[in-house]
Amino acid sequence: MIEKLLVLSAVDDCPSESLSPLEVVTEESVPKYPQKKCLSPLTNLLVIENIPQSGEILYPHLAEIDYIRYQVHTCLYSHLTPGVVAQAKPNLLVLIAQGDDVLKAVQTLQQRYPHLPLIVIDPSDRPDLATQVLHSGAQDYLTIEELTPNLLARSIRHAIDRHQVEQQLLRQAQYDRLLVQITQHIHQSLELSTILETTVKDVRELLGCDRVLIYRFLDDWRGIMDVEAVVPPWLSALGDVVGDSCFTEQYVEAYKRGRIHVVNSLEKASVAPCYRDLLAHYQVKANLVVPIVVEGRLWGLLICHQCAHPRNWQDSEIELIKQISTQLAIAILQAELYQKAQREIQERKEVEAQLLYQARHDHLTHLPNRWLFEDQVRLSLNHAAAHSDFHYAVLCLDLDRFKTLNDSLGHAIGDLLLQAFAKRLTRCVSPQDVVARLGSDEFAVLLNDIQGIEQAQAIAQRLRERLNHPFEIDHYTLYTTVSIGLVMGDAHYKSTEELLRDADMAMYYAKSKGHNRIDIFDPMMLQQVRDRLHLEVELRQAIDQGDFALYYQPIINLRSQSPRGFEALVRWQKEDTLISPTVFIPVAEETGLIFELSRWVLRSACEQLQQWQKRYPKLRSLGFTVSINLSANQFSLPTLVAEIEQALEHHHLAGQFLKIEITESTLMHHLDSACEILTKLKAMGVRINIDDFGTGYSSLSYLRNLPLDGIKIDRSFISQMDRSQEDLELVRTILVLARNLHLDCIAEGIESTTQLQLLRSLRCPFGQGYLFAPPLTADKAEVYLQKHIL
Repeated sequence: MIEKLLVLSAVDDCPSESLSPLEVVTEESVPKYPQKKCLSPLTNLLVIENIPQSGEILYPHLAEIDYIRYQVHTCLYSHLTPGVVAQAKPNLLVLIAQGDDVLKAVQTLQQRYPHLPLIVIDPSDRPDLATQVLHSGAQDYLTIEELTPNLLARSIRHAIDRHQVEQQLLRQAQYDRLLVQITQHIHQSLELSTILETTVKDVRELLGCDRVLIYRFLDDWRGIMDVEAVVPPWLSALGDVVGDSCFTEQYVEAYKRGRIHVVNSLEKASVAPCYRDLLAHYQVKANLVVPIVVEGRLWGLLICHQCAHPRNWQDSEIELIKQISTQLAIAILQAELYQKAQREIQERKEVEAQLLYQARHDHLTHLPNRWLFEDQVRLSLNHAAAHSDFHYAVLCLDLDRFKTLNDSLGHAIGDLLLQAFAKRLTRCVSPQDVVARLGSDEFAVLLNDIQGIEQAQAIAQRLRERLNHPFEIDHYTLYTTVSIGLVMGDAHYKSTEELLRDADMAMYYAKSKGHNRIDIFDPMMLQQVRDRLHLEVELRQAIDQGDFALYYQPIINLRSQSPRGFEALVRWQKEDTLISPTVFIPVAEETGLIFELSRWVLRSACEQLQQWQKRYPKLRSLGFTVSINLSANQFSLPTLVAEIEQALEHHHLAGQFLKIEITESTLMHHLDSACEILTKLKAMGVRINIDDFGTGYSSLSYLRNLPLDGIKIDRSFISQMDRSQEDLELVRTILVLARNLHLDCIAEGIESTTQLQLLRSLRCPFGQGYLFAPPLTADKAEVYLQKHIL
């Protein structure tokens, strides 16, 4: 039977409240057909005509069907829009059309409204068209001639039933595809956020929900709306932190056991007021909640919201959400394990990076250390080899007298100074340059992309000037100077070791020349170092092989011109060459070989004096002495006094026959301990003379305070006294000073009779020099004794 007949005008695709008024055709306005009372559900039909009023052929047949109620809407095909379909809400589309455009109309309707079943009624009978129509998606094809009420009713019912089955199968296929897609995504990606965002988006589109959320629990059982897919006009809940007072421990346990919470209609549902308020706040009319349980831990909830209207959640939909929840739990566990592994890897990388940083940087200044600096120099060296217009230079810098400052003010102040020095040095160079700390007080700078040696010198000069400015360190104003060695990265350099070696060599050359200066590397420096190294090796071998000899130069009483003693001078007999002490003594002092060499000199001089005294007893009565020189290093030995005492006892010599000569500079460097050492030697009878007097920089008060026996006037004054009035007056002053302090005085380097006569006129008691005799071998010295004493 026909319950209601509506003729629909063309309307726009817009909300129903803005549609054009409908022309309503009631039962009174249509032909009267027999009707029977029926309680069957109402079936909405939308009859689509391509010719006006062609759908009227259905009315008699529909009226005769007494067991189904129909509500019929009619519309011209040309007026059909999505708005018309939305207003009619049909269960079935019925297309009554004829002509050549039927198949095209069917395809268009199937494309636009795939969710609605379609029956085609053709006034003519065209079997070939029927096959094409059915293949295009129509549920049935009927002709006017075969149309009967029962056939029409059966066709409508079967079309609707078949379409529902097809839609269910389609939805299930979509569900299955979504599950497969999510599963594949989980196995292909470890980005949890991407998986969750994609999932909620796909679920919302598939189920047609207004909002799909993933609600993640926090430690205090509050939760955050972590991921969301929502359609307008419904508000977004993303990022909201929700504290549900209704959510108690019992719900936690229930969700862990798999509780599913379904609300088809909030208005009719029996829920706690607090929960109802929460849903109402988010405009929810229907709600589906499935727990996400990860290894027995309630991680969160997968939530579907229907906001526009209530919704009866289907079993298939609930089952789909449960399966998706299970897959999400797998993805979350997988992501957590991955994140844990990544954190461990990151922590290990951070530790490795820290260790690498510590290995490549100085811990005090945080500058690159030698290892990293060599890497940077290597890069510049290789770049210069590939680009002939690229020039670079290496500077080595050393703080002058840093050890003195460190020892006097303490290491804490010294460290602060080094840090301040490093910061200032870094600020003084360009960003492309590299500053490093190579050692205690030694720094290096790599100057990249410079014009040439002139620019490198200018930069070095600027650094020296700025680093000479005072440093304010912990209430101290500290002044320091810097010695700089410079080497250009020429093409002949093949390794960083060569570059650093030469820069370091130039720096030490600058320090040896008086500090606070810049020296550019010269190949002669390298040759000198090699010669010095070779000399050191030969010196060690000479000590082991006993290639040294003592030469003895007489010390003369200038008034009687008789010898009063010898000064023992060590000489190195290298094959046929006699090497001067000025060549090897500095090397011996620098390498520490001076200790062994000095002990040998002491023992050999004492042994020789013992032999002479045995052969010529007269030497004892004359008080004939042998003088030996003590180096600064030897004077610092705590065993010095004991060694001298042992040497005298071993050779049965009295102390008054041995004289020790110490330079003025040595005394000044060890002034605190000098008095104690000299007093002990004096107690043994050993006599103490100051060597090279007048060349030092000290106060003369030590002459009065130390137990001294004599001074030796340096040869530099004696050699010029016959030509320089100033030197003559200096010698005169020294002699007067010695007489007033009751000290013996010996003039060194007398080489002319004029010098001898001047010294006699000045009443100088003793002297030595080539005028009397050069240094003599032991045999020749003995002959000299026999000739002049015995």
